[in-house]
Amino acid sequence: MKVYKIMFEHFSQKDSQKGILTYLAADSDSEVYEWLKSEPSSENWGNIYNNYNHKEEDNEVFDIYDNDFSIVDQESFRDRMIRLHGDMFDENVELSDLYYGATLYGWEVVKENISFNDIKIMRDLGVNVEMREPN
Repeated sequence: MKVYKIMFEHFSQKDSQKGILTYLAADSDSEVYEWLKSEPSSENWGNIYNNYNHKEEDNEVFDIYDNDFSIVDQESFRDRMIRLHGDMFDENVELSDLYYGATLYGWEVVKENISFNDIKIMRDLGVNVEMREPN
């Protein structure tokens, strides 16, 4: 199991905010993506709202470029988000109509090969660590 840092970046007309939302114990980047896509909520950090489900339903295909800007492959929205570790790291994301603001999410591995006992210790120390529910 791995512990991931779940980050956010919020943009609005008047300001922006960036930070760590929570930590998540999961086995893979794919599980982190699925957790974010489920739009979870918590008393500790509120609600996650994103458009991942709608983007997947659009079946849009994205080109993958090499260093010479030649197209080398294509990928789905889901695969793109997993590869980039969230829309927070997507250089091509478009932010428009920021009247109510827009929030992007991203993640990175903090620690690999972590045990349930380690997670319990983190929680006992006051670190908010969510657990990815099995399917």
